[in-house]
Amino acid sequence: MKVGDYASDKAYKAACDLLEMREQDRPTAIFAFNDLGAINVYRAARQHGISLPEQLSIIGFDDVYPAASMCPSLTTIRQPFDLIARQCIDLILEAREGKVEQNYFIFPTQLVERESCVSPARP
Repeated sequence: MKVGDYASDKAYKAACDLLEMREQDRPTAIFAFNDLGAINVYRAARQHGISLPEQLSIIGFDDVYPAASMCPSLTTIRQPFDLIARQCIDLILEAREGKVEQNYFIFPTQLVERESCVSPARP
């Protein structure tokens, strides 16, 4: 396992480390921290001659604008940004009034299946 973060250069470096492993040890799928990280996994895969999704499946998180337009289109997890924004505003208003009752929230997500994930090839 490799860990990246919101910084695209760390995601790219982590992907390169994984993709430089021996073929039999290399992962068949990568779940990126976010869609920007997934974009950098695409870049690393192409630079290492790894075909998507035949040799490597990729999934992101956020469902940002370019995800559907990528080639192959990115499978991702969609967050309810409008609901999150509304809850943040409500939380700020409650905090200003000294009425904060809840300091964490769990929001529903949705898997958006596109072209970047397939079942791994069997030997």
